[in-house]
Amino acid sequence: MKKLFVLAVLAAAAAAVVVVILNLRRREQPLPLPAQEKLEEVDLHTLDESELGGSVSPELLKILVCPEDKGPLTLASDGKWLINPRNGYRYPIRRGIPVMLIEEGRKYRDASLAQAPDSAAIS
Repeated sequence: MKKLFVLAVLAAAAAAVVVVILNLRRREQPLPLPAQEKLEEVDLHTLDESELGGSVSPELLKILVCPEDKGPLTLASDGKWLINPRNGYRYPIRRGIPVMLIEEGRKYRDASLAQAPDSAAIS
């Protein structure tokens, strides 16, 4: 009885392998990768202004620093950016989440926001 059961299992496994092989041979082209299609459609350099802003906790704002120079940041008056006054980098706040990537700060840099260092601090 055991031999008959083992033979039935092996026959079922062999049939499954044959079905899989036949299905693979019928497929003329590989299936498209959904992630690649979506990536090609998205322009990564656009900024959706509607996503900017949101509530950021005051505790978080106290501890956030610029990832490049590790200095403190200031919140823009419109609440959409964290600004580094030393180099003019602007880090966007998207849906209440500060995006603290150096690349983002550089991309949205506004040189007019950079303040000259105090001459007293230099001497």
